[in-house]
Parts: sequence; C-alpha cells; structure tokens
Amino acid sequence: MFLKSIGIEEFKKVIYPEYKKIFPESEQKPYRLIKKSFKANMTEIIEIIEDDTFIGFLIINTIENTTYTILDYFAILPQYQDKGYGSKAITLLKEQRKNEGIIVEVEKCGLDKNQEENEIRKKRVKFYERLGFCKMGFDLDLYKTIYSIYLLPSEKNKIINENGVIQDMFNIYIAISGENRVRRNCKVMSEGGKND
Repeated sequence: MFLKSIGIEEFKKVIYPEYKKIFPESEQKPYRLIKKSFKANMTEIIEIIEDDTFIGFLIINTIENTTYTILDYFAILPQYQDKGYGSKAITLLKEQRKNEGIIVEVEKCGLDKNQEENEIRKKRVKFYERLGFCKMGFDLDLYKTIYSIYLLPSEKNKIINENGVIQDMFNIYIAISGENRVRRNCKVMSEGGKND
C-alpha cells in the first residue's frame, strides 16, 4: 500500500464522486472551497493505493507555522472496508507526518437519536484510539454538530498543549473558511457541553 498526493483535477474526476457518495451532505464541503484551499497549499488530497487500485482517500489541512495538521476527510471505499486498509493508511500517514501531530474530529458518541449511528461513532473512536490517538479534554461545536477531538502526537512533540491544539485548529479553520464564518459556527466546549 502507498499514499499518493494528487492534483485538484484528479480529485474532481476520481475522488469527488466517491466523496459525495460516502459523506452525508451536511458534512461535505463545496468543491469550490476544497479547490480554493488546495490552490492555496492548505489542503492535500491523497489517494490510498493497494496493488495499483484506488481504495480510499485522505484530505488533510495544514498551514505554515502550525504544529498540527487536521485529517479533514478519510474514507476507505465500501468494497475494501474491514480488511485492515484503514489502519495501514493512517500508519503510513503518521510516518509521513512524523513531525506534526494529527488531529481528527469525531462526531461525539451517544448524541445521535439513531442507535446504529451511535454504534458507528463508537467503532470510529475505537479505531483511532487503537492507532494511538488520544481524546482531548474539550469538544467542538462545528456548524451545529458536536465533535470530540482526538490527537495523534508527533514523534518530536509528545507533550500535548491543549491550548496549542485549539489555536492551531482555529488558525487552520480561519485560513480555509474565513474568520467571520468560523467565529459564527465554531465553538470550543468543555466536555460537559458548555461553551468556553
């Protein structure tokens, strides 16, 4: 298996149709926003390749002078799931990004009215924890959805400064989406659910 960075045209042709199928509309970013952040060198689009076959993708966001990168989207295509490819892909990403911590936002467990969705969220959390991600002591309200934040520390910086994590996340959000939009739609919450 290997990870292959691709351009925006290949993203539009190969990944974007899968992205539209896999992620609910409420979680999707408009293509124009992804293209804009890609052209500004803030977004990297990565194909996951196994035996010359496209089996999944990662979309990561980072900006200069930050300690962390955000794993914005990650998916193994349905026909290749439950074969260990997801773990291998994150391990390869970790090796490539060993000097940066990797942040992932996971919809908070237990908040959905649908029990099946809550089980999917629990499974997602266990997946990331198994790979070494640790839960931060805060949640985020992003566009009216509550997310728990998990971090995979970098090899060079294993001491976690939660304020630094929050600062880097918001710097990346603002760079990609604009300050007014982020200030209106992104709030740090204590784990108990109160806005900080």
